[in-house]
Amino acid sequence: MSITRVIALLFVTASFCSGQNPQRYTSDGLTLYYEEYGNGPALYILSGGPGEYPGQSYRQLADSLKNWYTCVIVHQRGSGQSRNIPINENTISISRYTDDLERLRQHRGDKQITLLGVSWGGLLAMNYTAQYSKFVSQIILVCSAPPSYKLWNVLYDNQFARRSEVELDSLNRLQQIFSAKTERELDSLKRADPLNKEVLAYKEFILIHVRAMYYNRSKVSGKMYEELFYEFNFQPIPIIDNEVLETTFDITDKLKKLKTPALIVYGRQDDQGESTFYMQQECFRNNEMHVIEQCGHEIMEEQPEAFYRILLGYIRKIRSAKN
Repeated sequence: MSITRVIALLFVTASFCSGQNPQRYTSDGLTLYYEEYGNGPALYILSGGPGEYPGQSYRQLADSLKNWYTCVIVHQRGSGQSRNIPINENTISISRYTDDLERLRQHRGDKQITLLGVSWGGLLAMNYTAQYSKFVSQIILVCSAPPSYKLWNVLYDNQFARRSEVELDSLNRLQQIFSAKTERELDSLKRADPLNKEVLAYKEFILIHVRAMYYNRSKVSGKMYEELFYEFNFQPIPIIDNEVLETTFDITDKLKKLKTPALIVYGRQDDQGESTFYMQQECFRNNEMHVIEQCGHEIMEEQPEAFYRILLGYIRKIRSAKN
């Protein structure tokens, strides 16, 4: 079957993975969850954030790959079915997320895994690979965060540059409405009282951030944003931000010593900045890199056909090479 035919079927089929039967495992005394679809070698799908609910777009991703792999959608600590845990500096760290993946690998008995990481999930995939490279057969990085603190603030600088004075004024005004609440309080309030004025201000505040991630802002669908806002747990993000900057997190030297094959995909207008993706390319000697034109950070929402053409072409190529 041609890649074009695969993509066509992907967008017309109604039989996407439903995600109704999450499975559980234990890590660091916590009960965490994952979903599993398909047959074949294990491919772990890591969503962004941290804190992003691995919903429809990730199940669509698993649906596209389940004929080649056993697709494992990881509900990372603090997100999805694994959401209801204490969120603080003791429970949220890069090392704890990485340990969770290793516990999951042991739980499932996978000798080798492919890691597919989106945004923050790409950083997590790289950190796991840096520590446990012998278990990683290949890594797929989709609009991934950088593997070093040195480029961490590029994202915020780029988002600032993309905002008008009106948007910047709106951010300041909206933040004044909800600033008395902590991230934990806002997360509880948005689910308990979605029409609360502080919740509505917070929702509009986040929407301004989301729009800056797109090349074409009209692609920000209302349905997608509703799911993102109410299902996304924003609490872990500032904790990870602080860790990266305060510890000067940098795994580039470790990655450069590895031979792990890598696929790197990003949008030309991604607010991460192209320096982020060239850094990834420098880290993985055995890499294949693709850029999607007229595309921001949300690749799977903004340019799905181009993304799946690249992804499925790469998968078919590496699977053919092994046969």
